[in-house]
Amino acid sequence: MRTINHLLSVIISLCVLSPMFACSSDHDDEGINSPAIPLTISAESFTFTSEGGSAELRVQSSQPVTLSGQTWLIVEERPSDEAATRIYRLTASAYTGTNDRTENLTASTVSSRKTITVTQLPTDALLVNTTSVNRVPSVASAMTVEVAANGDYRISTDASWLRLNEGSRANMQTRSHTFTIDANTGAERSATITFSLNNLVQKVTVIQDAAKTDGTGTTAWDIAARMYPGWNLGNTMEATGSGLSAETAWQKTKTTQAVIDFVKAQGFRSVRIPCSWFIHSTNGIIDPAWMNRVKEVVDYCIADGLYVLLNDHWDSGWIEVDGFTDLSESNQQAKEAMLKNLWTQIATAFSTYDEHLLFGGLNEPNADSQAKTNALMRYHQAFIDAVRTTGGYNATRTLVLQGPNTNIDNTCRWLDMSKIKDPANTTANDHLMIEVHYYDPAQFSGVWENGHPYWFWGNGNHVSGSDKNSTWGEEDHLKSQFLKMKTTFADKGYPIILGEFGANWRNIGTNQDRHDASIKLFHKMVVQTAIESGMIPMVWDINVASQQGVNGIMTVIDRSRLSVFGTPAMEGITEGTAAAKWYSSAK
Repeated sequence: MRTINHLLSVIISLCVLSPMFACSSDHDDEGINSPAIPLTISAESFTFTSEGGSAELRVQSSQPVTLSGQTWLIVEERPSDEAATRIYRLTASAYTGTNDRTENLTASTVSSRKTITVTQLPTDALLVNTTSVNRVPSVASAMTVEVAANGDYRISTDASWLRLNEGSRANMQTRSHTFTIDANTGAERSATITFSLNNLVQKVTVIQDAAKTDGTGTTAWDIAARMYPGWNLGNTMEATGSGLSAETAWQKTKTTQAVIDFVKAQGFRSVRIPCSWFIHSTNGIIDPAWMNRVKEVVDYCIADGLYVLLNDHWDSGWIEVDGFTDLSESNQQAKEAMLKNLWTQIATAFSTYDEHLLFGGLNEPNADSQAKTNALMRYHQAFIDAVRTTGGYNATRTLVLQGPNTNIDNTCRWLDMSKIKDPANTTANDHLMIEVHYYDPAQFSGVWENGHPYWFWGNGNHVSGSDKNSTWGEEDHLKSQFLKMKTTFADKGYPIILGEFGANWRNIGTNQDRHDASIKLFHKMVVQTAIESGMIPMVWDINVASQQGVNGIMTVIDRSRLSVFGTPAMEGITEGTAAAKWYSSAK
């Protein structure tokens, strides 16, 4: 018995003193008698190609582990012979998407957490964001093509007259590429731009018009000589309202081909389409239905061979007013950005329309000082840059820049065209026009002054003893104002759009014949003097067939009846056009 007790004492002593003897039971708690193993992972990220595949993830911890987060990734736990180690197989199937897809797995224990990021690359993607066939004018120009790709792609052209201007690399992004187009001196020709990424190929065909052979050319002066007289589709596409119903919010006649046919039949050769865009946009994107409707109206005019001036008109005053009440740098930058955004969309939609379509960036910008005119010139530059970069006919399309308040005195005093840069111009101004409006004297043309309107205008039309005779702004004033525009702009190479003019035709009863003669003479003199000063007169017309008594109205054509309503005005326009001789010093 003593021997046995002595032996047990020896064994116990050895267990205490020597770590070489394992004395614990097979059922002892591992967490008490073994060192703790922190949560570790074999890799923090994995990447699979689009073809898919498998990879091994090893997770170690002496605590229980949970692996979560998988959706498209297949995760399978595999047998493990290693203590406190778990092995997982991660499997990705083939992927046909065009953008990276990512999975974040989470390995967690009671006291720790690790994230494993798994990424699968997309298949090759190459998208050319333009039409497959683009027509460009015969003159030297440029065009821009947007390309979206997720890898390095190559660009080539098969014609020397069509050249890429800059590099071609693009990874997981959209890039714009500008191509220089040489002038064409011969027959119509075509070239192909090829974009390739591995086995993917996208092609764009560019067709260039034949050289002009009729001697007419397509400069702003060539076009101006074919545009007078002009007519406004007023109170129509610029009206406030919701969606397509806005067209008849301020007048009740929907524009049709028959309406435009009648306008042409009266001798008009151009149509100004005042148009809103901002109020028909959401988050800066113009409503496609509105864009299509505007295109339909433009198409009616083009079908009749008329020239069209399409602008951004009033449009809730988003820039026409708000762009000038706050001249802070941040506000001007914001207005510039939106102006570029809207005109990029408009110009892109109309890029295949030839020189019969002109763009006007604004309408009546509320600039009544030099400082505000400086902001206006900044907006003009943004408008030009936006249109030119869209390519096609927009590379050389005639663009119309509005003077401050479209007021003749302000425009001649403050607008400095030397600060405006147009990439379409080379040695001279070839593709820009200036716009002003004319409603002098306001007491006769539209508003009441000194408590009453003025009904009689011009030599021979005053009524003796009447207090309704115009007291200023008659023939000499008109000639003086138009001469200012001629010497300041026309003589220096800029044709002029007289975008709006008119006078309210009133029903005054006694001496109605003198008032009618005044309306006729006013319109005749405006038209004739404008044409001879290098200006294209475009009468304002709101399609309200009622004189509204002595209040009067500016309506020439009754669109619903397809008849002339404002007969004195129409007669004056016709006679003024016939009597005029187009500006003789056109550059």
